[in-house]
Amino acid sequence: MTTFRPTVAPPGRLVRLGVLLDTRNPSSRLREVARMCERAGVDAVWVSDHRVPAEGGPRLEAWTALTLAGLDTSRVRLGVMLDSALRPPALLAALAATLDAARGGRLELGFSAGPGDVVEYVTSVRKLLARDHVDRTGADGPREPGPAVASARPDGPALSLEVRGAVTVAAALTVADDIVVPAAPMSDLRASVARIRWECAAAGRDPGSLGVAVELPVSIGRTSAEARARASVDARFQAIGHPSTAGIFGTLEQGQDRVIELAHAGITDLRCVLPDVPDVGDVIAQLTAMVVGTVDVLIPNSPRSKAPDPPAGWGGRPSRH
Repeated sequence: MTTFRPTVAPPGRLVRLGVLLDTRNPSSRLREVARMCERAGVDAVWVSDHRVPAEGGPRLEAWTALTLAGLDTSRVRLGVMLDSALRPPALLAALAATLDAARGGRLELGFSAGPGDVVEYVTSVRKLLARDHVDRTGADGPREPGPAVASARPDGPALSLEVRGAVTVAAALTVADDIVVPAAPMSDLRASVARIRWECAAAGRDPGSLGVAVELPVSIGRTSAEARARASVDARFQAIGHPSTAGIFGTLEQGQDRVIELAHAGITDLRCVLPDVPDVGDVIAQLTAMVVGTVDVLIPNSPRSKAPDPPAGWGGRPSRH
């Protein structure tokens, strides 16, 4: 029986915070941003497979990029969203076990749908990492199983599965610690998470054993104009959607309001696509401030505390003392 390990919000945070590293960048820049994330207190950095090269040049291959991100970090978790069609299960299990051991058990694996049965693929990877037998019966009869590769952890890395297209929630519930839902307007996202929780309970799985992640575009600044300017320079937002419609956008206060809504909707894990700008360190710093708090204290649409009065004599006003 699988023991699930759902992603939950760390103490004092509304959600777990992750950043999707931009594999269009050269390796030195990718490593630099990974270091920024670790220093700022981001919980996880992610990379993902892309079959189509980026405009203007190729991307870093996902597994190579993840390995590079792990070289200069020691705490932040290392996540990768993989296309199940690109690597045989035995190869991926060997890669995952090796990297997980080398980087102190920080690896997390995620999967998107390929042309085959992604649930069968993920099940095979999990069994290989746990040294379980994998059925390799083929058209010509039973085949000898390949050597199982054990993870540094008893159950291997945590596994997440993207729910999109042919991959149904019901199938994902059988193998995944977390489900990854697509970015959407808040009302649609809230309904999607509620449906997933209902299906989880209907399938006989405790909804508390399931983490729910969302990958969404983010652009924040000290003003809305700054956030808009940052978003306008990144062509990825034209493909995945502008942060103002299906992500986190605006000032730090506006961003925290959205994070509060997401946390109360049942999202446990944010995977943020940030604008590729020279001052991305400032975006990361504001991002970490937005997730501070707990759902017990911070309620959607609740009034903010009154700002303290300025000190006597501040701003050129004479003191009355």
